[in-house]
Amino acid sequence: MPLQTGTRLHRRYRIEGILGQGGMGAVYKAFDINLGVYVAVKENLFTTDEYARQFRREATILASLRHTSLPRVTDHFVIEGEGQYLVMDFIQGEDLRERLERDGAISETECIPWFIDICDALAYLHSRNPPILHRDLKPGNVKILPDGRAMLVDFGLAKIMDKSGTTTTGAKAMTPGFSPPEQYGTGSTDARTDVYSLGATMYASLTATIPEDSLERAMGREQLTPIRKRNANINPALVRVISKALEVRPEDRYQSVNELASALNAASSASRPTIVRNYNYLDRTVPVSTFRESETGLPVSQKIRARRFPKIAVLSITGLLIVAGAIFSISRIAPSFSGIFGGGNSNPTAIDPTITTAIEPTPTGEVVVVIPVATETGEEPTAAVITNTVSEIATATPAGGGVGQIAYASDRSGKPQIHLVNIDGTGDQMLTDLEEGACQPAWTPSGKQLVFTSPCRANQLEYPGSSLWLIDVDMDGNASEPEQLHTAPGGDFDAAWSPDGSVIAFSSIRDGRPQVYVMAPNGAQLQNLTGDLARDREPAWSPIGTQLVFTSSRGGTTDIWIMPEEGGTEQRFSRGGDRDDTHPDWSHDGQLVIFERSISGLPRLVVAPFDEGGIFDSLVCPQGDRSVQPMSEPNWSLDDQWIVFETWPDGVNHDIAIMRSSCTNYGLITTDPSRDFDAAWRPSP
Repeated sequence: MPLQTGTRLHRRYRIEGILGQGGMGAVYKAFDINLGVYVAVKENLFTTDEYARQFRREATILASLRHTSLPRVTDHFVIEGEGQYLVMDFIQGEDLRERLERDGAISETECIPWFIDICDALAYLHSRNPPILHRDLKPGNVKILPDGRAMLVDFGLAKIMDKSGTTTTGAKAMTPGFSPPEQYGTGSTDARTDVYSLGATMYASLTATIPEDSLERAMGREQLTPIRKRNANINPALVRVISKALEVRPEDRYQSVNELASALNAASSASRPTIVRNYNYLDRTVPVSTFRESETGLPVSQKIRARRFPKIAVLSITGLLIVAGAIFSISRIAPSFSGIFGGGNSNPTAIDPTITTAIEPTPTGEVVVVIPVATETGEEPTAAVITNTVSEIATATPAGGGVGQIAYASDRSGKPQIHLVNIDGTGDQMLTDLEEGACQPAWTPSGKQLVFTSPCRANQLEYPGSSLWLIDVDMDGNASEPEQLHTAPGGDFDAAWSPDGSVIAFSSIRDGRPQVYVMAPNGAQLQNLTGDLARDREPAWSPIGTQLVFTSSRGGTTDIWIMPEEGGTEQRFSRGGDRDDTHPDWSHDGQLVIFERSISGLPRLVVAPFDEGGIFDSLVCPQGDRSVQPMSEPNWSLDDQWIVFETWPDGVNHDIAIMRSSCTNYGLITTDPSRDFDAAWRPSP
C-alpha cells in the first residue's frame, strides 16, 4: 500500500502526496521537517538482506553525484520489513510526459537542447567508477525546469555496474516502448541500454507517439514506424541519429552516449539553414529571416524573448537600438548554443507567437536584431534591422560562467606570447610581446590581471632563469606594460593566485630544485611550503584557500599531493602507479580534482573526488573518439561544467579545446598551425 499523506517517514519526512507509482514502489513528494524544504522520496519494496546490502552500497554511490542535470541524493535508509528509501532534491517543473499529453509533438529546435542536457548527464553517470546506468529513461523521467533546462530524474536501484562490466543483481525497471530487448528478462545491460531509451524518448517527443516495443521488433512481429511518417517536418539528419539509437542489436547502436551527443549536435547544426518563416503580427503576415551559423561552424546565435504591449510605436534606427516607452519589454535573454556549446537553435522563438525578435552576433562582436515593426499609421509592417553590441542590449553569462574568455600561450609569432580569445574562437589578440617570450598565464580572482612566466621559449615543466610578471587586461583585451614581480636567481614559474588575491603560490628552483612557495606580489611573506623533499611543482588552490594541491616526485613517479596552505603534513592524493600525474586543478565547488595522467605515452584527463582522497579516480573520456585523443593541462570553467585544455589529435598541431566535464560538446577554440598551450579561464571582473 502506498504511504498515506501526512505519514511521517523516518521521523523526518512528512509525506505530502504521491508523484508516481510502479510495481517496485512509489515516488513521493515529502517535506523535510529538519531542513524545511520539499524533497522527493523514492521507495523500493524489495527488503531481503541482499537487497538491503546492495541498496546501501548503491545509495552511497548515488549520494556522491554532482551534476547540474541530476538531482542530488541527500539521504537513504532502510526500514526493516517495509522498504528502502532514497531521498532526493524535489525538482520543480513539468516532465516531458505531461508536456506531450498537453501539447502533442514538440519541435526539434525546442527539444534538442534538452536531449543534449540529458546526454551530458548520462555521460557523467557512465563515466563514474563504477559506471552508473539509469535504465528507466522515458519522458516521465525528464523534467523541464522553469529556466528551460532539462534534468534527468527518478534514480532507481540495481544500476551500478561491477568490475566485470555487468550490473549488480536487483529489480529492473522496464517500460515497453522505451526499454531495449536486452533489458527484458535476464539480459545484460550496459551504456547502450540508456542510448536506446534516450532514442525512444526523442522519438516520442518529436511524434507524440511511443515507438513500437523493442522485444516485438526483435522477434520480427513488429517494425519501427519511420519517424518522418509520423512527423514529416523532422530533418533527415536527426532521423538518422534517432534510428541508429533505436537499433534492436546493441552493437548496431551508438556505442556510447558521447557518440550519440556528437551525432545529435551535428544533426542539430545541419537542421538550421537560412530560412524564411512567416509570423502573424497585428493580424498581418510579416516575413522574418532566421540566421545561419557562422562560417567557422561555431554557433554564435542567441535569442531574445519579448512580449508585446498593446501600444506599438515606430522604432528609430540610429545605429543603436532605442526602445522608447512601452514598446517592448525584454523579459529574457538566454544564450542558446549548439555545436560545442550544447545544441541551441537560431530559429527565433517568443513567449507571444505573434511577435518574434532574433539576435545574431557577428564575428566582430556586434549583433543584428530583426524585429517586425508596425507603424501607428496602419502601414504595412516592415522588418527593422538594428546593429548593436550584445552588452548594450542585455547582459548574458556565456557557457562556463565568467565573461567567456580564455588566456593562453602561443608561439605563432615566433616565440610564446600570451593571447586572449573568446570561447567561440573569435576575437583572438596577443597581450604580450616580450623578446624572451611569455607563457603560463594565471588570472587574478578579479579577472583584471594576469600573472605569467618569462622568459619562456617553449612549453616546459620547469623554467630556469624565469620570473613572474604581471599585466592589467581590460575587457577589450588592452594590456598594460608588464611588471616584473619580486624574483631571485634560479627561476619562478607555475603561478597560482590564492582565492582572496592576497598571495601567489608558485614553483621555484631558487634553492636548487623545484619547490612550492607562496609570497605576496611585493615579495613579502615568502615561504617555502614543501621543504626540499622532492621535485615539487604546479600548485593549485582549494576554492576557499585553506589547502593546495601540487605535483611531487617523492613517491618515485610524479603524483598529485595535497597540503595545508601553510605547508607541512603533505598527503598523497593520486595513485597513478608507474604513470605520471601532473597539472592538477581544483573545481570551484571543492568536490573534484582534475589532472593529466600519462597512459601508454598518451596524456589523458582524470578526475577524482576530493572527499575520497584520490583513492577512486576515473577518466573524463573513458571511451569513444575522445578516448584516443591526447588531452593536456586541464582548467575548470567557473561553473565546473566545462574544461578547457590543450590537444593535438593529429599528433602535430597543438590547439586549445573545450568540452563538457562529461566529455560531451567537444570543440576547438584555436586552430592555428602553431603550438597553443597553457589555457586559463577568465573570471568575471
